[in-house]
Amino acid sequence: MKTDEPVEPSAESLAEIPETDFSGAIRPNLYANLRGEFEHAVFLDRELWEHFGSEERVLEALRLLVALGKRGASSRAA
Repeated sequence: MKTDEPVEPSAESLAEIPETDFSGAIRPNLYANLRGEFEHAVFLDRELWEHFGSEERVLEALRLLVALGKRGASSRAA
């Protein structure tokens, strides 16, 4: 039997489905729009985040590691 009216779920089926509020959810791509050149997301363990404490300090440490790696590679090539 076909009708144009939508079929409402039964009270029993609604009781089986837990309520989930997605109103506070943030789409991952939203951050990409806010960051301009944002390309990748990196997740840190809690202990690492507590050690560095900010995005700027994490980036500073990573840049230092890259610079040290380049310096070590150039000294081995000589």
